[in-house]
Amino acid sequence: MDSTATDLTLGALLSSAEPTDETSRAVRRAQLAALVRLGPATISIQLLAAAIVCVALRGEVPVWELALWLVCSFMICVTRGMRAWRLRQDEDYARRRPAELRAVTLVIAALAALWLVPPLVWFARVSLDLQLLVCLLCAGLMSAGSVTLATVPQAATMYVAILTVGTTAMALHFGNSAQVLLTWLYGFVLCWGVLANSRQFVSNVRARLELQEQGELIALLREFEASGSDWLWELDAEKRVVHVSRAMAEALGCTPDQLVGRPAASVLDPDGAVARISAGMRSLFDHARRGAAFRDVAVPMFGGRRWWTLSGKTLVDSTGRLIGWRGVGSDITDVRLTGSDAVRAARKDPLTAIANRLLVREQLEESLLQQAGGGPCCALLLVDLDRFKLVNDTLGHAVGDELLCEVASRLEGAAGGATVGRLGGDEFAIVWTGSCDRAELGGLAERIMAELSRAVPVGSSALHVGATIGIATGRDAASEDQLMRCADLALYSAKRAGRGSHAFFEQAMREEAEEHRLLENDVRDALNSNALRLVYQPIVEAGSGRLVAREALLRWDHPVRGEVSPDVFIPVIEDAGLMHQIGGWVLRQACTEAAEWPSEVSLSVNVSASQLNGPGLANTVVNVLAATGLPASRLELEVTENIFIGDDPATLSALDALRRLGIRLVLDDFGRGYCSFGYLRQARFAKLKVDQSFVRAAANGDADCAAIVRAIFALARSLGICTTAEGVESDREAELMRQLGCDQLQGFHLGRPEPAEVFRPPTEEWQHRRSGKGA
Repeated sequence: MDSTATDLTLGALLSSAEPTDETSRAVRRAQLAALVRLGPATISIQLLAAAIVCVALRGEVPVWELALWLVCSFMICVTRGMRAWRLRQDEDYARRRPAELRAVTLVIAALAALWLVPPLVWFARVSLDLQLLVCLLCAGLMSAGSVTLATVPQAATMYVAILTVGTTAMALHFGNSAQVLLTWLYGFVLCWGVLANSRQFVSNVRARLELQEQGELIALLREFEASGSDWLWELDAEKRVVHVSRAMAEALGCTPDQLVGRPAASVLDPDGAVARISAGMRSLFDHARRGAAFRDVAVPMFGGRRWWTLSGKTLVDSTGRLIGWRGVGSDITDVRLTGSDAVRAARKDPLTAIANRLLVREQLEESLLQQAGGGPCCALLLVDLDRFKLVNDTLGHAVGDELLCEVASRLEGAAGGATVGRLGGDEFAIVWTGSCDRAELGGLAERIMAELSRAVPVGSSALHVGATIGIATGRDAASEDQLMRCADLALYSAKRAGRGSHAFFEQAMREEAEEHRLLENDVRDALNSNALRLVYQPIVEAGSGRLVAREALLRWDHPVRGEVSPDVFIPVIEDAGLMHQIGGWVLRQACTEAAEWPSEVSLSVNVSASQLNGPGLANTVVNVLAATGLPASRLELEVTENIFIGDDPATLSALDALRRLGIRLVLDDFGRGYCSFGYLRQARFAKLKVDQSFVRAAANGDADCAAIVRAIFALARSLGICTTAEGVESDREAELMRQLGCDQLQGFHLGRPEPAEVFRPPTEEWQHRRSGKGA
């Protein structure tokens, strides 16, 4: 017997209490598993001995007593045997209802108690030969039980002790004190053998588990050796510290014994303040909560003054149940910023050599933690380059990369020692620590924009880019990701106000963003529940008032918000990337309804710039026209002038593909946007619609607007393009547009938007006046 086996005390070997450490629990499971494996042998011996007793005593013991005893023995053996078989065959069952020591011991004790009946109840009634048979059977069962039950000494010693009581009673029946002593000696020797075998079994299992644990530890060290890990740690299933290396404990200012048994969360983040700020700490706790492995998670320690990286693997038992985590860790405070270590390389942008998104996030967390601890205020400036895409598209990515490197250098010069990082593409970030006075931060933003607006010499070219900046301070948010979101909202606001500017985060921006998010969710629900509907506004001939077309307009009646304006929800649809889906539905629905209209009435449908990307729209139009039977000549597609921003040849190509289908192209809101007169010729529009602002100003006596409108109508007439005046709200506006040479009129004065099935003629009073003037 080896020395490890002798280290096990008798109390520990016979204890029925649930083990507290994972190794002891694993040993207990191995003991019970071995007992389950020997279950068939144990049950076979019991049933064979019971059958021999019943056959031998059937002439001298009442049959009903033998039958009752045999049935009880059979029931215990069979039910326990079936459970042992299922535990071995069904892993899911074994996981849900594992074998338990106390239950096993009680079953073995009950089986042993049944074997007290032959020596205590029937022994005195039978002949001497049968008495000797019963003695031999009990002695044999004691010996067999000490072998088949030895892996669980609690059950085995209980079994042997109970049968020893029976054999002692039989020895007393003969009145021979020497037999009594021999019986006790036999029982003692069997119990000693059980304990010796059990001690050896437990020691072997424990040694095997420790060897396996050492192998796993070596494999873990090899797996994480690239990260230069210095510490080892282990947690149990309840996320309490089981083991921690001395170096790690010293880094925490403790001894290993002081850490064992403590929850890991209380060690890393005692008051929970770090997790409220740090995305890394939240990620670590989230992996632990989900029972998932993690690798190289960087977390701030001691208020952001130190940085650790932790990696861990889950530990599971033979049934797949989570029993804990084991992993490694290192202090990366210095190496993440200096040297050539892989940790530093993972935190630097490979193109510009400045901080990447990971290091920016960590620096931001560190600044927020120091601010929370009474340190200086921090701020985040997001810098987005203007016109960078144009450089990439016209001069190539190599030139674009040179430009990004020059921008990074200029930002570091302008930032005055603050952390400068590249988040990706042409977006940069500056983590500022110091005064959060708006005037000072605004001055920094102005210096950055001035620096980036200077020409950048790249090769033989002098490139000009600008910058738009969004600014948020540590007072605006409680965590790194929230602060990043606030700065992003400020950047979005600056872009809307016009590029080449900066904006500070305001609480209203968050409220607006949340409202936008809720509205987007409602739009998606409306699309899925068919809550959107179409109405149609008439377009009439200016001279006769005859109905020539109807424009499809999208409407949304929200159950809580009421009727939502298209000016509100259409931008949300575009931002959410739903325009293709909703635009396709509008086209199908409108063409289906227009197919039932009189043949002289055309259908006008608005198309967004995003729908013109690729051949998707042309294919959709072909399929819709084929499915609905609407002639292509009756379909008008309206686009606004902003589709020409960027001078994209693909836009003209998409419009030409639609025109070749026989569809009439309409330029909407003409005069309000950025359209060049050249596009009227290149895109070959069939109709243009003059924006209502010109109509209203001309009707109110603005001579310049009236001259512009007259010129537009004359130009369109010379190009063979039909004209429509939008927003006609009065008879005076209608009459003026007719006099200036407009072909068609549209507005509330001529008719309000109505469902498809409602066909109202243009305003009868207006038609009557037109007829009278014509007469």
